[in-house]
Amino acid sequence: MFRKIHSKNPATGLGAAMMEAFGSRLSVLGCRFRCLCQRHPKKIYALMVFLMAGSMVLCFSIMRLEDPVYTKNVVSPVKVAGSSAGNIGSTIDKLQRIMALQTELQALSKKDSLTRADSIRFSMMLNEIRQLTSSKK
Repeated sequence: MFRKIHSKNPATGLGAAMMEAFGSRLSVLGCRFRCLCQRHPKKIYALMVFLMAGSMVLCFSIMRLEDPVYTKNVVSPVKVAGSSAGNIGSTIDKLQRIMALQTELQALSKKDSLTRADSIRFSMMLNEIRQLTSSKK
């Protein structure tokens, strides 16, 4: 399925090309870095410890993610089944009330001009709809 490509000279590659372009500079930089490390070993060690300590502080305090709050209420199935029958009736009542309010709102919104009393009634109906839809019970 795949065929190997054999180059004529295995030494020609990315590493060989990099050494050809930057070979003289890399050896000089390596020598300077080695001399710097030999002259200042305590400063380099202290810098390394300081950076590790700073990283640890960031990991465990500042950049720590908040733990998600898992709240799961365990309710017995008997209690849920018994209470759901009562909730159905109240839900139907709320739904009917919302539908009645929506028809009133549509009638008010079709008017050309609203009076102050109409505006107050409009906002009160919207608040009541919000309360009925936001309640969890």
